[in-house]
Amino acid sequence: MGENFGVEDRYYDPMIYDVMRELANQVVAGYLAWEDEATTAEEKAYWQEERFRTRLDVRAVKVDSLREVQAMTAKLRDELAAMPEHAPTLVR
Repeated sequence: MGENFGVEDRYYDPMIYDVMRELANQVVAGYLAWEDEATTAEEKAYWQEERFRTRLDVRAVKVDSLREVQAMTAKLRDELAAMPEHAPTLVR
């Protein structure tokens, strides 16, 4: 408690939270596909870590903070838009 959320934080349309979670699912699915494509253990581990990072970042968003949900939604939207169909080559 004691956090100073504005009215817009407490009474926002909860569907945008669902949009954020769905975008996270799509990003994670991309990383999972890349993990499956991996030809080395190093690549497989890298894409698995990216999946885990995404899940942890999304879970860290305060559900009742409109600003945090909007910021994560934008980040995930950008990340998904930048993801090619196949895994990029990792720089060693």
